[in-house]
Amino acid sequence: MINEKELAYRYDLIISTEWQERFDELIFGKFEIPDEGQVLIFNCGTGTLSIEIAERLKAGEVFALDPSPERLKIARAKAAVKKLDNIIFEQDEKGARRLLESTFDAVIADASLLPAIEYRVQVRSAIEKAARVSRPDALVLLSLATRGSFDEFFSIYWESLHDCNLDQRVWTELEEIINARPTAAEAEELCRQAGLRKVESVTTTEGFEFPSGAEFLESPLIKDTFLDDWLSVLEIDDQDQVRDRMISIIDEERGGGAFYISIRATVIAARR
Repeated sequence: MINEKELAYRYDLIISTEWQERFDELIFGKFEIPDEGQVLIFNCGTGTLSIEIAERLKAGEVFALDPSPERLKIARAKAAVKKLDNIIFEQDEKGARRLLESTFDAVIADASLLPAIEYRVQVRSAIEKAARVSRPDALVLLSLATRGSFDEFFSIYWESLHDCNLDQRVWTELEEIINARPTAAEAEELCRQAGLRKVESVTTTEGFEFPSGAEFLESPLIKDTFLDDWLSVLEIDDQDQVRDRMISIIDEERGGGAFYISIRATVIAARR
């Protein structure tokens, strides 16, 4: 069993670079972050984006929240190395009081790694929270992987379930997970429903390659973030046989090449 400290280091070394930086590039490449004022970041991870924004600020402060105390330890250490005094990292619960009392000039919410179960509900909650703590005309950014992400995996997952005679038993629950992610247009509409305006989005297709089926399922990006949710539709006793069948199918189909999966990386931008 991997402990929380090791998960945080795996996140910083691998997930932050393989996953988060792709969304960060969209944010910096397409949208203008204020260089003055108060900036709030939800789900800041180990602080890469938060630190870069703090370095760009001419005046103001970055207030970054994350539910993981171990990830925050790494974020604080990285900020200390850069001798930044305009950034504060806190756990969500500890920062709640200040959130209720403050409004921000820019709010960035990362919903890209939220659990698949009730994903749309969590996205709606993130948008509403961002809208609530934004000043009038503040920039609000939301990053998420939209509908169509991981389709290559789900095709193989379905084939594996069929081969193990489990497809009919779990299809309804699996379909809910597959369809839980909104389209970019649906996410934009959630922003409008929360009272945000001037809503726009940018989406790119991002690819990830893995040398084999086993390395795909054991990679930190998949194992630490998505796999438990994907397998949650199965009884514990059925998970190993489905995993083994997925590995076999991936290795048979890739023909010695890499196994490729893609996501629809989306950033929604709006104004309060």
